[in-house]
Amino acid sequence: MVTKETDSVVGPLLNHLAQKAGVVYTPVDGDQHGLLMGMIAWARGLGLEIVSAGKARDAEFIYDREKGEIICEADGITVHETRKVKVDKKDAWAFEPISGGKAGACVKARRELLSDLPHAGGFDLCEMVIAANTNGLVPDIPQLHQAVLRIPELPEALCPTAEDGILQNKGVIEVVTCFRHRYEAGLGGGVFMVVACKNDYSRMIVTTKGQIPNAKGTTALIYRPYHLCGVETPITLLCAGILNVSTGSETYLPKYDLVQTAVRDLKAGEIIGNDHDPALQASIIPATKMGKGSAVPAHMLNGNKLKRDVPAGTLLTYDLVAEPKDSVLWKLRRKQEEIFSN
Repeated sequence: MVTKETDSVVGPLLNHLAQKAGVVYTPVDGDQHGLLMGMIAWARGLGLEIVSAGKARDAEFIYDREKGEIICEADGITVHETRKVKVDKKDAWAFEPISGGKAGACVKARRELLSDLPHAGGFDLCEMVIAANTNGLVPDIPQLHQAVLRIPELPEALCPTAEDGILQNKGVIEVVTCFRHRYEAGLGGGVFMVVACKNDYSRMIVTTKGQIPNAKGTTALIYRPYHLCGVETPITLLCAGILNVSTGSETYLPKYDLVQTAVRDLKAGEIIGNDHDPALQASIIPATKMGKGSAVPAHMLNGNKLKRDVPAGTLLTYDLVAEPKDSVLWKLRRKQEEIFSN
């Protein structure tokens, strides 16, 4: 399945129907959520505990220490103009490498100081809601922490607060923006896991054989600094066509939805945009049934009209949106709810 927007709304149903028909429903290698599913399955098969896992954005924040500025360069896809932020000397501490116990303060300060740079969009969270519904990971907060981190800082920050990280839970799904100097390697929009081990020997191996540990030596980063889109997809096609297996996960449950909140006041009759629309803020919340007051999955909103004015800060719910006539997607969503409500 290469259409993540549809997958985020009715993927569990399509997977269910495929299994009944004796065919394979699978994400593809090359897409971040597909690669992440495979990585998590591998780690769990080895007995590793997933503390957190997720994707890196394609956009990265480049730190020029000499000029005192941080740059996010245009890529023509998700970032359409290059933006810069000047770093005041009094704020420079926030951009030094995170050391033990400082993750929370640094992540918070970076978020505030870099608020004028483009951050993760609904298209980033869309992939992570699919991953969450297939591997049992959960959002720590609805919009995810979206931390701006150097590669070695991931295992330091993306672990529980009890271990000097920023997370309230374990088994968390996340999106990060790679923070680096221009001459340093980036994450390439790849995927990552922060893992822990339940025995001392495994922990020693994982934290000393090339993986990056946190300061306490309780977690380690395993990452893949690239995703090659369709170049990698033939592996999935061969696995599905010849071996009759998915390169993702056979378990796919409708636990979470990607939803949208109005960033500005919206007017009745206004056409709702997609997940690149700056008027919308995406988040991941527990899935609810269709009905008044329930949030509409983000990609059931695209191109539909608002029935009335919507103030900024309002979650877009079914009673606010005109249902399109003869929509296959809306019909499939109803069928999914019927099947998985039992």
